[in-house]
Amino acid sequence: VALGALSSHATPFLPPTLSLYLSLSTKRILQHRTTHKSDIRTATWLLRLMWSFRFLVLLLATCTALNLSPLPPRKAPLPPLSCTPPLTATVALSLSLLLTPTICFAAAPTAEDIKISKGYEQISGLLDNWNEATTNCKTSNDNPYKGNCDRTPIKVMEVLGYKSTTSPLFNAEKTLLQVQLNGELDKVLAERWGDDSKKIRSEELRYQAAVDSYLQSSDEGSGLAYISSWGEANPGGGKDRIELFIERSKQDVLNCQKSLGIVKDVLGI
Repeated sequence: VALGALSSHATPFLPPTLSLYLSLSTKRILQHRTTHKSDIRTATWLLRLMWSFRFLVLLLATCTALNLSPLPPRKAPLPPLSCTPPLTATVALSLSLLLTPTICFAAAPTAEDIKISKGYEQISGLLDNWNEATTNCKTSNDNPYKGNCDRTPIKVMEVLGYKSTTSPLFNAEKTLLQVQLNGELDKVLAERWGDDSKKIRSEELRYQAAVDSYLQSSDEGSGLAYISSWGEANPGGGKDRIELFIERSKQDVLNCQKSLGIVKDVLGI
């Protein structure tokens, strides 16, 4: 009786073949009232199978209602590799390139620029140490009662380029003229003043005036220095004459420094 009741309740949950077989077995047991062991074992096996299938059906129904899956979730496939950088990285790189300060490299100085700069430095050094540079304390004197230090104009002529061919200001006239001939002056003025033709013309005149002033002062200063070297040998001469002409040449050296300073300013060196 119990088996029949269970079979009637389990029929909706079982496959048609299994339900039919369970109904026939139950009917046979009820009709013949048999207690044969084989029939009892068959009924027991069917009963267990029915409950197992019913449990599986209930489990699937519960999972469906709760939107769950009894199987482990499958892992999502990894995104394909890409050689294209992310958008944020691209934007950051672009901003870094835009915000990076541009380094501007100045043009290499010409040979004329180097000579002018070194000549200006040597003139400034001479003026800063004028007395020491124009005094020689290593001169040997036959008279032991004389002082051992004499004024000498050699350093003045060396610095102005009239004593040695290795001086930066040797043949300075050619150096200053070459700046104009090679187009350096025009290029510098065009870069600094653009289309301001009035200012460019003014700077050209300023440069030329400075060159003329330097050449005149360097000739006069070197000439006075040369005269001072013969001050003691000339009739009526002496050490005072040497010192006189050396000091006169100092003013010309000062004018040379000022003129070269203007040249440097116009050329931007």
